[in-house]
Amino acid sequence: MSSLNGLSTYLRKPIFEKLFQLAEYSKLKPEEREMYNVSLRNKWDAESIRSSQEELLKRAREKAMAEGRAEGEAKGKAEGKAEGEVIGKAEGKAEVIKNLLSSNKFSISEIAELADVTVEFVKQIEEEKAKGK
Repeated sequence: MSSLNGLSTYLRKPIFEKLFQLAEYSKLKPEEREMYNVSLRNKWDAESIRSSQEELLKRAREKAMAEGRAEGEAKGKAEGKAEGEVIGKAEGKAEVIKNLLSSNKFSISEIAELADVTVEFVKQIEEEKAKGK
């Protein structure tokens, strides 16, 4: 082993490479061996720190995405509710206007004032009613 300068093609298999690494390690002087061990520990520590930071970043991203999703859902629900209320109020007023128009007791301007809408809105409902909607 001490006379080998390199590995032949046949000996380039992982098991032989490991064997040669062990042989090289075993022929190191105690000071060199300690320096090598310190170097390995530093390498492992750096890898551990890197992987920990990567995991922390991954968790932070996931948390931020979940918060963003929740915020978006809440905003969407609020907008949907507000839009639904506006539509519901308009439909309710349209129903009241239809009933008032059916009674034939009030003028269009009186109906607009009672329903708190514009005269144009009452005329629009009257036209829709006449068309049979």
